[in-house]
This record gives sequence, structure tokens and C-alpha cells, in this order.
Amino acid sequence: MQAQNILITGASGLVGFPLSRLLVARGDRVVALDPAPLPESIDGINHIQQGFGGYDSIYALLETHGITKIVHAGGISGPMLANDAPQRITAANLRSTIDLAEAAYRTNISRFVYCSSGSAYGETPVSPVREDTAFRPTSLYGATKAASDLILMAYRNDYGVDAIGLRYSTVYGPRRATDCAIRTMIEDAIAGRPTRLHQGAGRRWPYVYVDDVVTATVAALDAPPTTQYAYNVAGPDYPSMAQIAELVWSEFRNADIEIKGSPDDPVRGQFDLSAAERDLNWTPRWTIEAGVASYIDWLRENAVESDG
Repeated sequence: MQAQNILITGASGLVGFPLSRLLVARGDRVVALDPAPLPESIDGINHIQQGFGGYDSIYALLETHGITKIVHAGGISGPMLANDAPQRITAANLRSTIDLAEAAYRTNISRFVYCSSGSAYGETPVSPVREDTAFRPTSLYGATKAASDLILMAYRNDYGVDAIGLRYSTVYGPRRATDCAIRTMIEDAIAGRPTRLHQGAGRRWPYVYVDDVVTATVAALDAPPTTQYAYNVAGPDYPSMAQIAELVWSEFRNADIEIKGSPDDPVRGQFDLSAAERDLNWTPRWTIEAGVASYIDWLRENAVESDG
């Protein structure tokens, strides 16, 4: 496959950095746009340490670096962030998508992969959750993800921008910085702290290990033209919180984990992944057992401090 010049926004993040590393390792050239420093310096990654900067800045960036494909993973990365700054959320998550879509259209980008979210669906109590499930976001973050999907669908349909939106469910694994029940259980167990989670032990959730998200994103970058815009990305199973706690207990026999829920706990059904398998030739590989075991090893080795 011919080497590509790929812009990755949010390249210092949970998905963006391992994605950048993988693409460079296979011979692509990566322009990494992120105001945060990269976790490590890697030959072949051209890090531009700044934010989006508006349409003119993005257009100039694409032209200057001869960008052929885009992965838009940047912005506010979850509903738990910047809740007191709604304008910041819309600027980072929606305005940036509009500017990137317009610049992609004007520079004839060959593939635009948008890192969307299951939060665009909101609560989805009925399984399976398919890509045509109605949007009912329950946060401004989710609303910006849904709106960005709609914007890119319009650019795809009206202007021929070859856009694909990947609706990731909750991603866990190395270097996740925002709230994560799985990380909390593991870090507390390592430190000998009690864990008290206000989420039902029987509640099931379609978690996905970060390595599966990276391979899904590469599959979307490489796939031939697709018949639809959106594709769900989740793990191969649908674990309950109690099942995840059992996996932590199996490694830390003295872990003190208590999970309490209420009828108001959010619900997310199991994602239908058949479209991604059909069109992107992608299926998840990391079971919850393998993912939690790998995450335990990584957290032990890196002694990550919990941020909440």
C-alpha cells in the first residue's frame, strides 16, 4: 500500500497516539495536531503542538503538508469534562468538525475518519444497537458527537467527502485519563484502597479495549468506498459490572469492591458490529478477560495515579 500523509487530530490522546505510532510503523507519514505533548517522541510523527485554530489554519495545514487522509480524534473527550464550559465543548467538538470537513472538501481529501461516540445515541436500553438507532444524547458532549455525525453525513452526501464515522463505545485501556470504572477498580486494588461504585452490579455495558479501537480506525482508513457513513465499534462481549469486578478479584484476592446502582443508572445496549465486519473487514479481538488482564499489567508497570 502506498504511504499516505495522514493528519491525526488529538494525536496525544488515548486513541490518537497508539494510532499514530501504528501508522508510522507501517510506513505512513503522520502530522499530529494536538496542543498536548506526545507521550513519547517517535520518528516519523510531525507533532504540531497547537489547537485547531479555525478554518484558514486547518486549510493551510492540509495544503502545506500534502495531507491525503484525516483522522479526527481531537476535542473534548467525554461527557465528564468541561461541564461548566458549554461553549468550549461546542467549539472543540462541533466547530472543529465543520472546519475540518470544509477543508477536506476544498483539498480533495481521499478519506476522512471521524472518531464519534456511542454518546451520540444516548441511552439505548434495547439491544442490538444498530447504526440507524435514533440519536437521543443525554449530554452536550453527546449532542456535539451526534451533530458532527450529521454534518459529515451531509458533506458526504452533498459534496462527495469520503467520510466514515466510527461510533466507539466506552474505551478502556492504557493511558486513559478520564473517569473509567475499570481503571478505578484496578488502581484501587493495586493501592489497597476500597472501591465504591454507584453503578449497578448487573448493568451491562459494551466496553472496548483501546487496541481494538485502533485497528478499527486503521480499517476505516484503508477500506474501499463504503455504502454507509457510520459504523459501531465495541468489544466482542457485553460484560456486567459484576463480571468485571470478578476479573479484578481473580488477580487481587483482597480487593474491596462494592457496586451499588439505582434505577436511574444509564443504559447502553449491545452494539451490532455486523456492518463493520462486512464493509471494513474488522472484528474486535480483545475479550473483556484479555483486556482487563492486559490493563492490569500495564497499570502495574506504569504506576498510574488515579485522577478520579
